[in-house]
Amino acid sequence: MSSNLKLPVSLDDVPLSEELPPIVLIAFTRPELLNEVLSAIAQQSLLPQQILAFIDGPRTVDDEPLIGHCLSLLREFSETIPVKIVTRTRNLGCDENTVSALTEVFSSYSALVFLEDDNVPNPCFYERMCRLLEAYRSHQQVFSVSAYANFPEGFERLIDTDFMVSNRVFSWGFGTWADRWNAIDIANRPQGYNPFGNFYNIPATVQTKYTIVNQFFLEKNKQADWVISLTLAALYNDYVHVTPMVSFVRNIGFGHPQAKTYRGPEPSWVNASYDSSVCPNSLPSSLELLDALKTPLDGKELTHHLAKKGLWLSPSAMWHLLWRYHRLRNVSSLLKLFLAHVPLMLRRWRSGLPV
Repeated sequence: MSSNLKLPVSLDDVPLSEELPPIVLIAFTRPELLNEVLSAIAQQSLLPQQILAFIDGPRTVDDEPLIGHCLSLLREFSETIPVKIVTRTRNLGCDENTVSALTEVFSSYSALVFLEDDNVPNPCFYERMCRLLEAYRSHQQVFSVSAYANFPEGFERLIDTDFMVSNRVFSWGFGTWADRWNAIDIANRPQGYNPFGNFYNIPATVQTKYTIVNQFFLEKNKQADWVISLTLAALYNDYVHVTPMVSFVRNIGFGHPQAKTYRGPEPSWVNASYDSSVCPNSLPSSLELLDALKTPLDGKELTHHLAKKGLWLSPSAMWHLLWRYHRLRNVSSLLKLFLAHVPLMLRRWRSGLPV
């Protein structure tokens, strides 16, 4: 997916499209968070021409008043910016509702900007995202652009631009294009799709090691996450992503009683890179990943990370990793991690849980 097209170096120099991409907004049972997101959208330096809001159906009757409140907020907001509201007749769940929403929108639009009801954008968010989508529209190896900064510790010293090239999808305020979305075809994949097969087949680098951990716990808990599946599909197909060094969106969903994933208090890292006034401009001069992001971890580094995050190795995972990392120091680390969790795996096996 190489490209000989000239890369822009400044977002300020990238013209806006005559037809601006819509904001796709996913909401459900958190009207107080949605209200904060809508207030932030109203304060954008460039207002979107259209918001497409997708509201999942109720799980129980207890959801109906909260969904009704969200619908009222969206209808009222339509007086500020046109909002097309799509309601589901039944509860699809977060993953299916979101993937279906993006797929439906891409039947009519070539690009979109995505927000959830806990992603609060700063005032330059939409304008910067529109320019990012134009900047990389013709660069087919770029799968997504994002407003959320997340990079390995110390990498800020290696990057002298406002954006970097990444191999992880960050969906808290992101944008993508119909051609790339349709090429991945995530809508026609099973929930929990992993093109690598198992967590231990995912290439391990200083960045993807976090995706490996996420996928491990999804597999062991028989769960799915559309962002992880999308990240893996993009990685498998050699796409990259353009992400900022400072976030211009923040997440306010941690600890909310209606949260799907993040039910505990907000960790310190979540919004540590957020700046309410930042308006990033300078772009990477190449779409190649930094060598430090491409270099595979050795077995000892990977094993240390897995152990630190509470992972264990099933017999099949251990044999695969032993085949990949067969140097003596790697073998010793892998066997130590495997043996330390044999009692846990036996308990899970006896309980009928995935090992």
